Amino acid sequence: MEYVMGIDLGTSSVKAILMDRQGRTAAVAQKEYKVETPKTGYAQQRPQKWWQQTKLAILEVMERGKVMACQVKGIGFSGQMHGLVILDKEKNVLMPAVIWMDQRTRQEQEKILQIVKEERLESQLMNRPMAGMMICSLLWVKEHRPEIYEKAAHVMLPKDYIRFCLGGTIETDETDAGGSIAFSVRDRQWCTRLLKRLEISKALFPPVAKPYEIVGTVTKKAEEETGLLKGTLLVAGGADSAMQLTGNGVASEGTLCVNIGTASQILTVMSKPCYDEKLRTQTLCHSAPDLWYGQCGSLNGGNTLSWLRNNVLKTTDNYQKLDKEAGMVLAGSEGLFFLPYLAGERVPYENPDARGMFFGLSMRHERAHIVRSVMEGVALNLRMCLDVFKEAGIQADWQSILASGGGAKGETWRQIQADVFGLPVYETEGEEEACAGAAMMASVGLGWYSSVEEAAKAIVKRKPEPTEPVWEHRTVYEETLARFRFLTRTCQNS
Repeated sequence: MEYVMGIDLGTSSVKAILMDRQGRTAAVAQKEYKVETPKTGYAQQRPQKWWQQTKLAILEVMERGKVMACQVKGIGFSGQMHGLVILDKEKNVLMPAVIWMDQRTRQEQEKILQIVKEERLESQLMNRPMAGMMICSLLWVKEHRPEIYEKAAHVMLPKDYIRFCLGGTIETDETDAGGSIAFSVRDRQWCTRLLKRLEISKALFPPVAKPYEIVGTVTKKAEEETGLLKGTLLVAGGADSAMQLTGNGVASEGTLCVNIGTASQILTVMSKPCYDEKLRTQTLCHSAPDLWYGQCGSLNGGNTLSWLRNNVLKTTDNYQKLDKEAGMVLAGSEGLFFLPYLAGERVPYENPDARGMFFGLSMRHERAHIVRSVMEGVALNLRMCLDVFKEAGIQADWQSILASGGGAKGETWRQIQADVFGLPVYETEGEEEACAGAAMMASVGLGWYSSVEEAAKAIVKRKPEPTEPVWEHRTVYEETLARFRFLTRTCQNS
């Protein structure tokens, strides 16, 4: 039996999956790590810790699947977007990686946005420079940590560091490069005009490949550290949102998707790179050639429920139990609102200083109300993102929605999404969709499938019965949404 491996470097953990030629999952492993916040607004992680935990995940998934190294023919990658990893000329890490949640770069963000307007680069970049994105973080390093910048020889995105540790070479791919805001999504190449204005050398940036292209092989050193076989093929892989779409079988235009992972997004695939002229949405390259996808990305999703469980409730109860408790509470949480902006926000209102809030607490409210209000707050914010999609003229099938991530696993949270969006919510039969998408890139690179579209059709199956919206709940959430909008705008402007 032959297998491919998918490695997904997330914000809170790294996951590894083994998939056979028919797309069947043999095993999954996961290893966690934390986000460092040494100062208010900072969010960083140590690439060396990523690699340490990735090695453990690889060893565990091989053991769980009872798979020998010679059976693993290729490896694909998925990873958290936007982050900055800097290496010196000896390829040593120079500082902790600045990740997507980071909010330290407001001045740099404004400077880059001004250049984008002056150079009229909106139609190339198709994305707004925002805090936590690679180019903003790199400019911050240049201006605030010149001793680091002077030593920099390579910059890369998070998942590319893991592939570098396995293969020793440095590359990226089109899907992830677009989120750096140093890349022309329209032309699928680094934006030299922007880099020139910022006086940042293009030589720092890696070659760009298709997500399924073979870019290297496992080295002898990596073989010794992971148990993988030297010479095992490595494909470029892609950004987690693109891999999530692929792992959900979305490899053609039209399907409307919602993903609630650590962050959350509304997404759809497009045959032309349409973008919002107000730059509220993101437009990025998809894993399939000549396709793009539109995304409304919120900084807040499952991280809010994790924060509630770990920092406030301080419980070891699993998310399934919390989801079940929340299902015992009436829609609308009996007047309790939660604004989910624990990590600032990008869409629907860009504000790095936005903060979360519970509003409407009374003596009647219990733990289950608080849990449900957090779920509802994330869904209501995504509903506002969906409205931004429509205002921007993004085309999609508005008759149903495909859910993924942690938000698709809980019955209550799926029902909340169906009720808030007023649409049937489907899910797929697979697991760990971003990991699966990464493995599918390896299967295409190996020639097991002729294209991303063929792999998606062959491997991914959708569950036939959706979660249907409940009319009574729908009415409640329409009223709740109006108050939620008012609270959000009031707090944003305060």
